Amino acid sequence: PGTAQLKLAVQRSGRLTSDTIDLLHSIGLEFESYGQRLFSHCRNFPLSILYGRDDDIPDYMALGTVDLGIVGQNLIYEAGVEVEELVPLGFGYCSLVVAVLRDSDYQSPTELTNSRVATSYPASAARYFESVGLSPEVITISGSVEVAPSLGMADAVVELTATGSTLLLNDLRPIHTILESQAVLAASPAAMADPARRANIERLV
Repeated sequence: PGTAQLKLAVQRSGRLTSDTIDLLHSIGLEFESYGQRLFSHCRNFPLSILYGRDDDIPDYMALGTVDLGIVGQNLIYEAGVEVEELVPLGFGYCSLVVAVLRDSDYQSPTELTNSRVATSYPASAARYFESVGLSPEVITISGSVEVAPSLGMADAVVELTATGSTLLLNDLRPIHTILESQAVLAASPAAMADPARRANIERLV
């Protein structure tokens, strides 16, 4: 059973990458992580590491393409997939917030019912508004969402903030936190259901 090879997906390049690689090395895994490689194989544990786009990792786990992933909880929430969160990792902290222009009259998300909300997390935004019985128009933007209110494109944004500085720079203030997030080690349900792979996942944890 000790030979059940695991596949772990990590972010190839982005805000979680260096903390993730440092963490894997610090628990004693030996692998090369240089350059533009797609895969690394561990020399001292039955694990191969796949470097991918962070927003693909939840789907890889849900489909069973990989057994494990290190990814932000916000992306698991956005993907809406069933995966098992095993360990919070203590880095990659951020919050998904509803924010409005600093001098606007909005005090609570309930006032946004006939408004337009810009976001790069449309599923999360829709799910949140639905959960509180609202249906604003959600506009999906892939980058620089924070400028949408000052350009008159939207009344509010649903966006990730780590320090709040980008919100401040764009004259936005948060009025609600939808989700507090950090990086987690998560597993595909299929891997957890397989005794050999699960034994190695537990060793890794």
